[in-house]
Amino acid sequence: MGERPHYYEDLNKALLRLWGRRSGLRVLDVGCGYASTSQHIARLGNELVGIEQNPASVAVAKTRIAEVIACDLEDYAGVDTALGERRFDVVLFADVLEHLVSPAAVLRHYARYLCGGGTVIVSLPNFALWSIRLEVLAGFLVYEDSGVLDKTHIRFFTRRTAKGMLRDAGLEPIRTTYNPGLLRPFVPLAKRVVLARANERESDRRFLVESGPYAFYLRFLYPLEHAIARLWPTLLAWQIVVESRRRA
Repeated sequence: MGERPHYYEDLNKALLRLWGRRSGLRVLDVGCGYASTSQHIARLGNELVGIEQNPASVAVAKTRIAEVIACDLEDYAGVDTALGERRFDVVLFADVLEHLVSPAAVLRHYARYLCGGGTVIVSLPNFALWSIRLEVLAGFLVYEDSGVLDKTHIRFFTRRTAKGMLRDAGLEPIRTTYNPGLLRPFVPLAKRVVLARANERESDRRFLVESGPYAFYLRFLYPLEHAIARLWPTLLAWQIVVESRRRA
């Protein structure tokens, strides 16, 4: 799965919150993209190895984490050759599995790279988000360039089906958190507004994370949005983040 030009850099706040202050770990980021989130994990003192197919994303990721393997994540022979006998404390799949035909099979393969006691962390869009429910009720689904209804998504998940997929892969969920989705449906409009005001090119992948409105959102609106979403996460969260470990 390659990164597409219209994907802007963003931070997976829920994943970073779940990660906490863990350090000294070996981490495999499968489908790392630009390594935006992995870079923050690396700064805590962890050793990051990414797998990414898209050449432009690989070039950026290599400036942020220790190692990036330029390979299709489903090219198991190529990945196995590159990784050899290495094992990892954590394997990450951040917004990757929804793009795959057989995500459970991919999880099963990469779980082999876990060391004893290691965990898998997955981040998935929540198809049960309130705005998607309204669209389904109205019979009017509109695919977008990003978000829950990304045009390249071929699998759709709720909290229940996400955990079911992990169990199908021989993993047992142990922790779950969320990214709030009260304001998420308005992100495409916000991007257009920020672009227009900043007179930025749409190809600038960092325009969003470096914008003033985004900084304002993270500081003042995100904490409130997150607190509200915790009351009913299956309805009010747009992203589900689940940590799991191999079943005995």
